[in-house]
Amino acid sequence: MIDGAVLQPATGTDPTVVALTTAQQAELAALYGDDQPLVDPHPDTAFTVLHVDGVPAGCIGLQPVAPGLGEIKRLYVEPSFRGWGLSHLLLTHLETQARAQGLTTLRLETGTEQHAAQALYIHHGYHPIPAYPPFTDEPASRCFAKDLS
Repeated sequence: MIDGAVLQPATGTDPTVVALTTAQQAELAALYGDDQPLVDPHPDTAFTVLHVDGVPAGCIGLQPVAPGLGEIKRLYVEPSFRGWGLSHLLLTHLETQARAQGLTTLRLETGTEQHAAQALYIHHGYHPIPAYPPFTDEPASRCFAKDLS
């Protein structure tokens, strides 16, 4: 664990989650324009907020999809905290959560221009899969999955 790092559960309506995910969506709009699919996280999405020395540094969400299947939502690290390994910390925490909930597969969608995100997922054992709804007709979408069993 990184000194001063604290992981806390949160809901999608938590003001810190809203601020972090709004910042993420603004970055995505700058990358892809207004033609990106904006998919709100499901109300059942459980978020984790990462604070470093009391400052919100990032977040990640776990959405149950079907028995055994979960989806990663809104993995985001504030730009001033990037390069510290916090995305690895958030992703590893989420995978532990998913296993504890009996999930055997995680999937996610990212974009063609998010090279660091793709590298993160591949490093953690995720492999490309065909796009799933609502991303099937989105040329800028790249989907990945990992077997947790």
